[in-house]
Amino acid sequence: MTETAKKGKTYVLDFNYDENDTSAVTVLINDVRFHITVDPADLQKRDKPIYYEYLDKVSSLREAEEREEEAVEKAQIAGNKKAKKERSQDRDSAVDVSADDEYAEESEEGEDADQDSASAQVELRNWILDTFTDVVKEWAPPNREPVSSTLHEWYHGPTYFYSMQIKSGKLEPELIDTSDDLTAKIDALVPKLHMPKYIQDIDAPWLCAHDLIVEAEVTSPEPAHPGLVTSKATGEKYFFKPVVPSQPGLVKREISILQKLGRLDLDIKVPRLLGFVSASESKASKTEATGMLLTPIDSPRPLTTLLSTSVPEQQRKEWASKCETYVKALHSHAIIWGDAKADNFMVDADNELWIIDFGGSYTEGWVDPELSETKEGDRMGLKKVVQALEDPQKNTFDPVIRETASSLFVTERVEEGGKRKRDGDDQEEDVKDTKRRKEDGAGDDGEDDEEYVEKSSAEV
Repeated sequence: MTETAKKGKTYVLDFNYDENDTSAVTVLINDVRFHITVDPADLQKRDKPIYYEYLDKVSSLREAEEREEEAVEKAQIAGNKKAKKERSQDRDSAVDVSADDEYAEESEEGEDADQDSASAQVELRNWILDTFTDVVKEWAPPNREPVSSTLHEWYHGPTYFYSMQIKSGKLEPELIDTSDDLTAKIDALVPKLHMPKYIQDIDAPWLCAHDLIVEAEVTSPEPAHPGLVTSKATGEKYFFKPVVPSQPGLVKREISILQKLGRLDLDIKVPRLLGFVSASESKASKTEATGMLLTPIDSPRPLTTLLSTSVPEQQRKEWASKCETYVKALHSHAIIWGDAKADNFMVDADNELWIIDFGGSYTEGWVDPELSETKEGDRMGLKKVVQALEDPQKNTFDPVIRETASSLFVTERVEEGGKRKRDGDDQEEDVKDTKRRKEDGAGDDGEDDEEYVEKSSAEV
């Protein structure tokens, strides 16, 4: 990318485009929030080549999404009823599961003949952000002293709004006035989800976002969000996992399973549900939640980053054994893991293995769509994890090329003195794998989800 990428860090908070080809990206650059809009009408009036270059990138993204939608529809027609249209663009693991993707259409021109939507979106976003070098120097220099913020301030901090214009034949960002409409777009990015009574009745504290200090962020999968937080009152540290308003069923499923695991007290390492963050700005109301508070994992590393012959064979065998033990323990108590894959195992500072992410669904290549959220699906994903641990050379490829999809619990490191440390550059890597989430049913209030764990297990 540009000078910004080499010295700072950019977190993508949101990206969208509409039927008129107007696009908008919201980013956090060195702790400063920017919202940038590109209106093709503004470009068309000034410079045709730049205008057509922009349209070409938007068209590439739209066409890639259409191809992927068609692939999902074909899978549904073929009888895979659990294949859903909803998908997230997570970075997937370093485990080579591409040979198992029965829905990947062959191309005589090779696998790169058609760009995937994730790569197309990255290309468009980088095209926009490449113009921001001077803006970042002024408002968000890389050497800017990190500002301590509460969880509320992180989500509601000041935002600089820009539109892309053409000046002297060059694409340049232009600062624009804040408006109610623009402010509403930023407010809509704050995660909020109505919680049914059975969740409100869980014996766990509800904290205000004002009372939690953000220590570190989670940057992938997008959107970026606060990760490690500390209570002002007690100093206790938590891992903050935001709710996903568009996927209420997955959130409720995870809460139900975490609650059950807490009661069972199994001999497996799994984050505990320690509390909730209220969406209310004035008090810890239990009506709406912004997120969950979970056990933080010390120096977590996704298992996919350790699938290498450089890791001692005995250590890999130990992890493989624990993977099998953990999944068997879940199944013995009528709990289905759901999204079984290596990315959802974490290794802590003591090389202990943790199992995470109980929202369910599946990831292509790991679990067949028709086996989503079944014991058989768990065993399918588990088998691939164990094989990758047993023989990394045969069953993995270079993780530098494809980063791990799940950085849940993987946060920016905290330096001494409480400063957040930014690692890596912000040139986003092209990604090819997409994770498909099951549709949750709009308007479901979740009142009948209390026995979700048992209902899920009944199907196998």
